[in-house]
Amino acid sequence: MMQTQPLEQLREIRDLEAIPDYSFWFFLALVAVVLLFAGSLAYMLWQNYSKKRKLKLRKEVLKRLRDIDFSDSKKAAYAITKYGRFLADEERSQKLFAQLLPRLEKYKFTPNPPPFDEEDIKYYDLFTESVDE
Repeated sequence: MMQTQPLEQLREIRDLEAIPDYSFWFFLALVAVVLLFAGSLAYMLWQNYSKKRKLKLRKEVLKRLRDIDFSDSKKAAYAITKYGRFLADEERSQKLFAQLLPRLEKYKFTPNPPPFDEEDIKYYDLFTESVDE
C-alpha cells in the first residue's frame, strides 16, 4: 500500500504560471515577410514583362516604319508621322523628327501629292537610323 504523508510535510504547490505565447505574432511577421517577398517578386516579373513587351512593340513599329511604301506618298507621309511620333523618344530622334515633320506637310494636305523627293527620303533615312541606335 501506498503510504500517505501528512499534509504538513507536503511542499506548498504554487498556482500555474502564465507563459507568454508569442507564436501568433511570429506567425503574423512570417506572413508579412512572405507577402513582401511575393509582392517584390511579382513586381520584378511585371517590370521585366512590360520592358520586353515595349521592346517588342518598338521593334514591330520600327519594322513597319522601314517597310513603308513610297509609291503612295500621302499614305507614306501619314505612316511616317504616326510611327515617328511613337519612336521619337530620345532628344536626337525628337529633333530629327521635328525637322522631318514640315517636309511631310506637302504630301499630307494636297489632293494629288507629288512623289517623295530625294532630300525628304534622306531626312527619313537619317531619322530611322537615329531611332535604330
